[in-house]
Amino acid sequence: MRMTPERDWGATAVALTERGYAVIRHAMPEVGWLALRAEAEHLLAENAFSPAGVGRGEELRKDTAIRGGSICWLEPSMPTGAAFMVWMEGVRVSLNRDLFLGLDTFDAQYAHTPTGASYGTHLDRHHRSDARVVSAVIYLNSDWPANAGGELVLYDAHAAPRLTLSPDGGTLVLFMSEGTPHEAKKATRERWSIAGWFRTRA
Repeated sequence: MRMTPERDWGATAVALTERGYAVIRHAMPEVGWLALRAEAEHLLAENAFSPAGVGRGEELRKDTAIRGGSICWLEPSMPTGAAFMVWMEGVRVSLNRDLFLGLDTFDAQYAHTPTGASYGTHLDRHHRSDARVVSAVIYLNSDWPANAGGELVLYDAHAAPRLTLSPDGGTLVLFMSEGTPHEAKKATRERWSIAGWFRTRA
């Protein structure tokens, strides 16, 4: 399926340059992100998700006190997920054109966070690797209450909040993977999202 008509990502590039992050509300029509949510729920029911971890490779560890929930990497065999990846390719091309970032690929995963789980403050750029350049999150939650929690919080170098964002369906946030500590707060209901990373060639 087609996620949305082609759009101009120029303002997003400007925001990344000036603030280090960009928030695009209603980035995708509701029919698009609801289809992604439905695919994610089906995959969870089919046991395609795995417990979320922290780190990578030999340093990967599972610690629900730091990161709760489960994930499922998007694959070409997932019809709706594959359409999303094509949509994000437009973002990659635009950011390269406007910011000369040398972004080569985009990896993404469905994420399911149950009630009461969180993801503590962390950096997306892995230790001893500078491949991740721009992080992306799109939320797949319908009618999110203002008092339900689950906010994404971006911090500055002094641990002061720079952005607190509710996980409303269709909202896309991009931020620089290096030097952007962030966390996902606990919520009173389950959360769905896609998290991804634009990467340079290793």
